[in-house]
Amino acid sequence: MDLTSQGQKTQQQKPNGRRAVGSSQTWTRYGVLLPSQQTRKLKEWVLTDEQQQLVNASGLGYLALTTGFTIDRSLLTAFCERWNNETNTAHFVGFEMAPSLRDVSYILGIPVTGHVVTAEPIGDEAVNRMCLHYLGESPGSGEQLCGLIRLTWLCRKFHQLPENPTINDIAFSTRAYLLYLVGSTLFPDTMRGFVSPRYLPLLGDFRKIHEYAWGAAALAHLYRGLSVAVTPNATIQFLGSATLLMAWIYEYLPLTQPQQKNQNTLLPRACRWNFGGATRGQRKKVMEWRKDFEHLQLSDVNWNPYKDINPAIVPGCCVAADNICYSLTWLISFNIKEVYVPDRFARQFGREQGRLHQVPLWARRTWSKAKDWRVEYAHEIGDFHQLVGCRFIPSAGTNINSLPNEFIAGQSTTGCSQNASQNFSMMVEDLKNDLPVIDRYLEGQILPPEVASFLEKVSTMIRIYPPPQSSPRKDEAAQCKNVTVRAKNPRKRARKPLLFQDPSSPQDSGVKRYPGALVPYQASSRQDEVLDGTAPLPNGGEVFKEHEMMEPW
Repeated sequence: MDLTSQGQKTQQQKPNGRRAVGSSQTWTRYGVLLPSQQTRKLKEWVLTDEQQQLVNASGLGYLALTTGFTIDRSLLTAFCERWNNETNTAHFVGFEMAPSLRDVSYILGIPVTGHVVTAEPIGDEAVNRMCLHYLGESPGSGEQLCGLIRLTWLCRKFHQLPENPTINDIAFSTRAYLLYLVGSTLFPDTMRGFVSPRYLPLLGDFRKIHEYAWGAAALAHLYRGLSVAVTPNATIQFLGSATLLMAWIYEYLPLTQPQQKNQNTLLPRACRWNFGGATRGQRKKVMEWRKDFEHLQLSDVNWNPYKDINPAIVPGCCVAADNICYSLTWLISFNIKEVYVPDRFARQFGREQGRLHQVPLWARRTWSKAKDWRVEYAHEIGDFHQLVGCRFIPSAGTNINSLPNEFIAGQSTTGCSQNASQNFSMMVEDLKNDLPVIDRYLEGQILPPEVASFLEKVSTMIRIYPPPQSSPRKDEAAQCKNVTVRAKNPRKRARKPLLFQDPSSPQDSGVKRYPGALVPYQASSRQDEVLDGTAPLPNGGEVFKEHEMMEPW
């Protein structure tokens, strides 16, 4: 038995207000959980060939195939009762299990590495401007609530293109489809039937959507949903991807598998268990599943469910090396921060289960529209980017809170032409501020000659760009120059870091821009294994050191 009696007492019998693992006190009152995800309307969406190509290029094409998944609510409820919200694992007799990043990659077929899914904060008043900018239309007062957009409005407005669609029509409709897709499958909200528009900036450029770690964000939401479910007096709604959790249970626990299975589908694995609502025989009740889980043994688990997958069929954006999936880290998605401890379920990676280490304590934060979560979780985001080999931080993009309505709607051509030069000047100023940050991430790396030459030209062009005689930012600075209040505490007079600048970096205004010649990068760490996609062998070969690459706490 891997868990000592002392360890079981630590995780299951702490007097901290959470119920004991396997307890049914939460569900005796409500019965079974109700999944929040709603994907039925996605089948009504008519995509043209051009739109389908954009969806596939975004890295979310496989996710669209997993819609309409039949959820066994009794099985879902019984499994949630085994979850421990202090370790983010399900506790069984003598071992622990949990969905991993590799499971998300195979089951849903979406990227699990890349930039963290987060963006600038938006207020309720900016929802209409954001929708106008990215969707071409804004929802009415009856189609939004508390800063959320009704899914039925997205489907009704964008599910079919006009007869002679323009390029903007295709882009707006496809972007609305992707917002509906991620909102209903990966990030279902407590308010069923609504989605937050905060994901729209990440869906703005179809060429860069696959560069975000959507799978890591989905896993963070799933962990949060499971942790909320085991909280006393919790809601009956299950937050997170119920499709991901149900397919994961079927893959690892053969005793839960339905009688029929689609053997022809290898990726995404969720399609093996998706029958479109077809009857799969008589289902068990919650009490029956509870008894099965209470007597579950190590031999009842399929610890290698993906042995029949050929790695060649996995898309490049979905590939994640074992030394990434088996590393301790934080999973971030806006305000959601969840700990990821794969060393507690090492058998799922073909490794021998070692001694269970203590899991650090952390606070689960609720959503706040005024907070910039990129700043709140700057250290954790930096650790995740370092783990997955993310050398660049995504650009700030369009500040939707500062755009005028006529610029976003595109209804006033005169207004756009008058603001064009000012907006361009503001963009150049932002690029000037971002040059030190980009230079820090490029420092010491070997770049192709054409890339280095291009970056050097861009840097020179930005530095010598003549600023306009009068700009909004200079006017604002001039007006505020005489009313600046000097802080009494000298510590508060320090300059604030840039929007995407690492707070740990030195705040030196004299940082050099791109040098004339980049210094070659001397490869001497295990980080190169992450970049080239290779992984150390579990048995034999180079031994993986658990805490050598990543030590988030």
